[in-house]
Amino acid sequence: MKRIIHWFAPKEQEFFSLLAEQSSHALEAIKELKALIADYHDIERLQRKEKAQAIKAIEEKADSIKNMLLERLDKSSNPPIGKEDLRKLSIILEDIVNLINSLASKFVVLSIERIDPYITKFVDLNVEIILEINKIILNLSKLKSIEEHYSKITELEKSTDNVYQEALSELYHFYKNSIDIMKYREIYELFEQIADKCKDLANAAKSIIAKHS
Repeated sequence: MKRIIHWFAPKEQEFFSLLAEQSSHALEAIKELKALIADYHDIERLQRKEKAQAIKAIEEKADSIKNMLLERLDKSSNPPIGKEDLRKLSIILEDIVNLINSLASKFVVLSIERIDPYITKFVDLNVEIILEINKIILNLSKLKSIEEHYSKITELEKSTDNVYQEALSELYHFYKNSIDIMKYREIYELFEQIADKCKDLANAAKSIIAKHS
């Protein structure tokens, strides 16, 4: 299969390019979210809102790429890998970007007042795990082994889950205001969901490579 895939027409190879574009938008979005969090205490609500809107614009571009990919996939008679596999990867990538956009929006909508150490840990882990996802997508057309990236993603997802459990424990112990508890729990959950989606994508990619190896 590795030899055959080299001879696919550019028209069919474009699916990998579209996935790579989606992945690059996910990476751009999470880096923008990290920048928002880093600057959070130094900027006013209007600037926070503007930064969140910039992430929304990235999400809209990513959504357009996904729609383009799915539309072309429906018309394709010879995709480089299975149609359902391509569809699944594209949809998971879009889910990741949607979650990042939701997170950025929640900081503004919920009027989050303080960036606690857990939020900083979460976003750092999310950046790392999406970097690994990006590497998988960029190498997918070569159908290379992804074990190194898969192992890192598994470790990062576990680390995110550990931070989530610790963050909730601290939240319920120290916060007395039920509204604050609700706000921060929602933020923490979205960070964890991003890591979970990245693990889903890594599993899907691993399955694709196993089928074609």
